[in-house]
Amino acid sequence: MNNFDYLKNYQIPGDLFLELLDLYKTIGKSETYSKIYKDDYLVDYNNSLEEDTFEIVKYLGIKVSFERQRLIITKDYTPKTKEEKMVAAIKRIIKSIRTNAFIDKHPINSIDILDLLKRIYGPTIKINSNDFTIQGAKNKSVRYKFNTILDDYDKAIDQKLHEPIILSSILIMEMYNIKPYSEYNELALMFTYYYLLLKCGIVSFNFVSFFKMFINNKEEAFNLISRGSINYDQGIIFFNDFVKFTLKLINNAVLELEKIENKKLSKTAQKSDVIQDSILNNLPDLFSKEDVARLNPGVSPSTIMRVLKKLHEMNYIIPLGTGRSAKWKKLYDPKKKEYAVGVSKDENND
Repeated sequence: MNNFDYLKNYQIPGDLFLELLDLYKTIGKSETYSKIYKDDYLVDYNNSLEEDTFEIVKYLGIKVSFERQRLIITKDYTPKTKEEKMVAAIKRIIKSIRTNAFIDKHPINSIDILDLLKRIYGPTIKINSNDFTIQGAKNKSVRYKFNTILDDYDKAIDQKLHEPIILSSILIMEMYNIKPYSEYNELALMFTYYYLLLKCGIVSFNFVSFFKMFINNKEEAFNLISRGSINYDQGIIFFNDFVKFTLKLINNAVLELEKIENKKLSKTAQKSDVIQDSILNNLPDLFSKEDVARLNPGVSPSTIMRVLKKLHEMNYIIPLGTGRSAKWKKLYDPKKKEYAVGVSKDENND
């Protein structure tokens, strides 16, 4: 029986179940981020992409000056040296992991992971050719063992055998023990872990640096995996503690994203107040959306529409017409603090 088959009879412990329940309540908030902040989505996406790249370059100890790193990572300057090409490759890899996690339909496989390592270090990286021994079982090659584990994982996901975050944590523990590649297994594990969490729908890691969080806590992660693998020579792993680590990592990302959202809400509120004031105090009684834009250069059309809708809900203005030729008419004079003749505050709120 492999560790995925074991899950058929596995009951999630009460404390772990509650942690999962709490996590899924917060994950939903993150999924609305790109819808609420359309104008800032790409900015924050690219910022975290750049931060992830910086973190891996630092982790690998690639000898490129910070200034050249900054130009290659943030400005897409053409790399000149072998080391600079490694930096550029890392950024492309992270971007491809993000993209593929949301469009890939085919199962994860050992060759795709190997290709990520080769993009950085060249063709010398191979799949480990050694034999893998589990007590009481016939020796199999590492390649065979790893591919079998990947197949078992994909079947478990397709069959909805268990919660995806638990399944993904088990796969990472298996990968840690198998060490499927001739070199750089730790890096391969991090790339795979990132991909799996994105596949689980953890969109926070599109806006918050996964690699910064994991690298800062990798000693704890690997200690938990080692402790849970004490009987791995018998083919058994104890995964609850590492699953809890995964949940903590995700929860920290969600909390970090909430901080970003709160800052934006504060800035949006301040910006909205300025736009609202310009409409009520500096525009004629009849005005268009374009008039608002001219008074507030650099403000996005969606932000202007949010303010117009808010003022309409407050019964301060009403729309006249639709489409590009639409106008807006003021009903409230903030200087006199009164409504137009025949208009009451609650007139349009029925």
